[in-house]
Parts: sequence; C-alpha cells; structure tokens
Amino acid sequence: MTGSPLSSTLAAAVLLALGCAHGPRPLHARAVALQAQGAASLARGELDRAAGQFALALDYEPRFAEAENGLGLVALRYGDWARAEEHFAAALALDENLAEAHLNLGGLLLRGDRTEEALREYRAALAVDPGYGDARLAAGEALLRLGRPVEARWELAKLCAVEPERAEARAAHALALAAQGRLALAEGEARAALSLDARLPMAHRARAEILRRGGDFTGAAEELGKAIGRGPGEIDDRLALATVLAARGLWDEVDRQLAGLVLAAPRRAEVRFVVAYAALARDRLDEATVAAGEALALRSPYPEARLVLAEALARKGSGLEARRALEAFLREAPPEMTAERARAERFLRAADTR
Repeated sequence: MTGSPLSSTLAAAVLLALGCAHGPRPLHARAVALQAQGAASLARGELDRAAGQFALALDYEPRFAEAENGLGLVALRYGDWARAEEHFAAALALDENLAEAHLNLGGLLLRGDRTEEALREYRAALAVDPGYGDARLAAGEALLRLGRPVEARWELAKLCAVEPERAEARAAHALALAAQGRLALAEGEARAALSLDARLPMAHRARAEILRRGGDFTGAAEELGKAIGRGPGEIDDRLALATVLAARGLWDEVDRQLAGLVLAAPRRAEVRFVVAYAALARDRLDEATVAAGEALALRSPYPEARLVLAEALARKGSGLEARRALEAFLREAPPEMTAERARAERFLRAADTR
C-alpha cells in the first residue's frame, strides 16, 4: 500500500534479480555481462558502480530494457523518485513485457498515491507472468487501499494457495477477509502470518482490524503499537490507529495523529476520509464537509466518504445536496455495505414523504 511509504512489495523489488528477463533476446554478450555485474553491485549496495555498469550495458545495447530497469532501481535507492520513474517508463517503452519494470513503476505510483495507476501496472506485470508473486501481492494491497476487499481477497487467495509460507500474503489476505466481516477466517490467516513472522507489521495491523471490528478497541490499539515504526506501511498503521482512537473518543490523540498524517500523506484519500469522519463525530460539520469533498476529489468512487459527506450536509440542513450525495452513494456502494445502503434508502424514503 502500500506505502505512502513504499509497500513491502516495492521494497522487495529493489533486490530483484535484474538479469532475469521474461523471454530470450539476442543481446550483445558484453551488455549481458555488464547487466549481471550491475545486478550484483546493486545487491551489495555499490550504487555508483551499478549505475556505471547498467549505463555501459546500454551503450553496448541501447534497447536493453533490463539495463534501463536497473538504472531505475539505482535511482530508487538514491531516493530520486522522478528519475526512477523515467527509467522504468523507458524500460517499458523498450519492452512492454518486462514484468519487473511494471512492478517497479507501480510501486512508485503507489508511493505518489496514484493507486489506480499502480494497480494497472501490477496487473500488466501479472498479464506477462501470472505466477509473479510480488506483483500479485502488490495488486492485492492496492485493491485493499482502494476499498475493494472482494477483488483483493480473490488475488490474495490465489497467492496464498501457491505460496502458503509467505507471511505478507497471509497477512494481506487476513485484512481482506476482515474488511468483508469474515473475522474467524481473518483471525486464522493473521495468526498464520504471525507464526511465519512474529514481527510483521501487516499481520499486527490485520489483528488490530479484527479486534476493532469485534469491539475490542484497546486490544486493537495494542496491536497497532506493535506495528507502527517497524515497516513501510506506517501510514496505514497510523490511519488504523486514528480510527481506533476515534472509536474510543480520545480526540486529542486523534487530532495529533491526523495532523501528522496530513503532512506525511497529503494526497492519501483515506487520510482525508478519517479527518472527515472524526470531524463529523464531533459535529464539526463544515470541516467534515470539506474533508469528505477532498477525499472524493482524490478518489472516486469512494462510497464511505460519500456517506460522511451526505450526513454532514443533512445535519447542516442542506437537504437537496445530501440527497444527491446519498443517491451517488447508492450507485457506488458495493452490495456488502448492506447496513449503510439500507440507512441511505430509509433516509431517501423519509425525504420523499415530507
């Protein structure tokens, strides 16, 4: 998600075996040797050496997509995200079937909170190689971030079936199950993930979500305390903590968390949504309306944000605008939002009788 701090999948992508190409190419032998040397240098953290080796490989073979991908990974390690994106895009212009470059570009897009675009890159990687586990995990995490747990569960169940010992996959699967309210199954997956990696932040986040949905807000906060600061998904962990703190009515702590999140992830729609949710809970209706609108500007459809907007507008006495927001919510909301859909329909029926 990951991030947004980079997801665990993108972090793993930095260590890709760069010489592995999907499909043979008649390449200059010296270019191939330099590519392999660059991969080894990158793995050792010798970034300048790796950059030189990849660049020289491109001098020998200007259409060597893997070398462009390698330069992107070097730029990624230096924190030059714009340059990294240029190299990954260049690699794909040379070879649109280079699955690793799709994954790496997707990770950068996710970091910029361009989640839909990232998902397209992950799916492009899977179209090349359906067995590419890193890409399937990344797709599942992106779908979770987009609030599409049914699709996420489908992707992650496939990954767990072939890689049951992959802790991140089991933890992400637990999150997808919890989002659908299947808490017993989610608990089993979360515990499986923790048995594989007891310190995995995503597994603790999954357990926190299970506990939160079960009404144990104190336990959820404790689980999140084990996750925060330990991995690349910290924004997600802090968002979850803000939600738990709001449920406990600890508003000073909520405001402190949200102030930091707005600074750290200004383009994360979920951050704006939690700001709106917290404002609505305290009857700060103008703030809730603005923040919900900002969330919808960053992501649409976003039925949860649409519902918060509708409720804020209704409480402000803006009945017509509230009605429009509820009608949009009913068009967007998935079937599993049964209670929320029923509430919206009751409101609209009551409005019609006035």
